[in-house]
Amino acid sequence: MSDSPAAPGTHLVQIPARMHVVGPGWHQLLTRLHQQLCGLAPGYALTGLKEKFGGLRVQVEAEGIDRPALHALVAAAEAESMRTCEFCGAPGGVRTRGDAPYGWRKSVCDGCHSRWSEHRILIVHGSVRERPGRG
Repeated sequence: MSDSPAAPGTHLVQIPARMHVVGPGWHQLLTRLHQQLCGLAPGYALTGLKEKFGGLRVQVEAEGIDRPALHALVAAAEAESMRTCEFCGAPGGVRTRGDAPYGWRKSVCDGCHSRWSEHRILIVHGSVRERPGRG
């Protein structure tokens, strides 16, 4: 089997098919990144997409393109995610629950931070959900 993203017999996965792994606040950012990547490398393949340490992590592969330009687009989106609330898309920053000096980090705005700190909201399959019984 070839490692080429467009190898015969492989299913090409791009950003829209995997946006559900992160919160809706980053969906617009990812849609824009997808459009930019398609302009540079229409046959790009997404090899990884996740939230880690409060920011977006995106891994892509593409054949025959300017790799520094590809990586610059990804790096800009990852940096923007650290300033964008993963829950709602408002301006935010990487914080911990209750602003503790340790713990799970997430990019949140002031409005979502208190509800997330109190375990009242969470992200499930790309959507924000209110936790039952948490008021």
